[in-house]
Amino acid sequence: MGAARFEITPDLRLTNWITHKAYSEILEPIFVRAVVMAQNTERVALVSWELLYPMEGAVAKVRREIARETGIATSNILVTATHNHSAPWSPVLGDPLTKAEKKVLESFLNDPRYPAWAQQVIDLSAKAVKEADLARKPASLSIGRAYIGDVVFNRRPIKTDGSVHGLATPVDPYALPRGLRFAPTDPIATVFVARGLDQAPISALFHMACHPVSVYPSYSGISCDWPGTVSVALQRELGGEAIFFQGCAGDIVPAQRGVPARDSMARTITDRILAAAKVAHPLDLNDNFRVLSRTVQAPVTEAARQDTGRDHFSAEVQVITCGPMAIVALPGEPLIGLATAIRQASPFPHTIVLGYSNGYGTQYVGMPGDKARGGYEMGSRNLGTDACGQLLVDAAIELLNLNRD
Repeated sequence: MGAARFEITPDLRLTNWITHKAYSEILEPIFVRAVVMAQNTERVALVSWELLYPMEGAVAKVRREIARETGIATSNILVTATHNHSAPWSPVLGDPLTKAEKKVLESFLNDPRYPAWAQQVIDLSAKAVKEADLARKPASLSIGRAYIGDVVFNRRPIKTDGSVHGLATPVDPYALPRGLRFAPTDPIATVFVARGLDQAPISALFHMACHPVSVYPSYSGISCDWPGTVSVALQRELGGEAIFFQGCAGDIVPAQRGVPARDSMARTITDRILAAAKVAHPLDLNDNFRVLSRTVQAPVTEAARQDTGRDHFSAEVQVITCGPMAIVALPGEPLIGLATAIRQASPFPHTIVLGYSNGYGTQYVGMPGDKARGGYEMGSRNLGTDACGQLLVDAAIELLNLNRD
């Protein structure tokens, strides 16, 4: 394994896609982070952007650039985003957008500084993978798990009739009013610690499911939000590179918001991941190192069809396995129910499920029945039919079983 990172903080004069004005300041820089894993002749690159989404056009382009620079097969490249709202939208390169999305992004995409920044993200992603590949050395991998359920909140609490009462910023995330029931979260942060044979640190890959919206929307500058803050702290304490992989966080938000709350949340997550890293269990990584993917043709709603002129959106599901470990990558913004269904059916004991990976897909996506329960996530930002979530889950489970065989 090998890892690397490069800064992708834009010029402050770049248009903020939320405020449609220039960014006010930089609270922290943002990065592209990469890790390359290899076994025998098989190499896999994992790329994480501290941005909002990886759109399909940008994913295709960065995969081509990485393949040209390193020889890693495009099918063996995963491009994911932390879903950081306090940063630019990811590069948009000919991707189909709804009329509402085009309106939101118009000022950002028409900014004369945008093309150069977008190309910089592509170029530095390829450079990060190339450096990570050159830095590869024999490594061991260990897994640890930490409880973080007290810092996350499902913003879709359930009313007495079974429908959803949207609650993105609860007054008290630990006590619900009006007889509401808590909706499920994934209370676990997983960390994979990679060390050289001399025990020198290489990388810490950590995963959990929660929107990076601690400083959004009250702060109009550029920030890495809590994932970047935790990454920096883990790098300082553990050494090597720390890389965050976002889970299925479509309905999961921080329990509390604001910069002080972000800092407190980041300290809690960091401390618990460090504790988990101390007791991390070595993984027996045998020769079962495989990458499979499948593109699901996800049917869209009638409103989305009229808006975009498309009957289906392509949605790539990618599965990477090695020994008892599996990484499942889903596009768009999946709700936590998809991750739960995949983990429960996975034949791999250490399965993590990523959202915001390899494309935009149908944007928000839930399990069958979620649309009927309502809520913001199942509204106009949910471009697929009620069947889409199950299609992604089924594809992921099939690929996991194929990789196991």
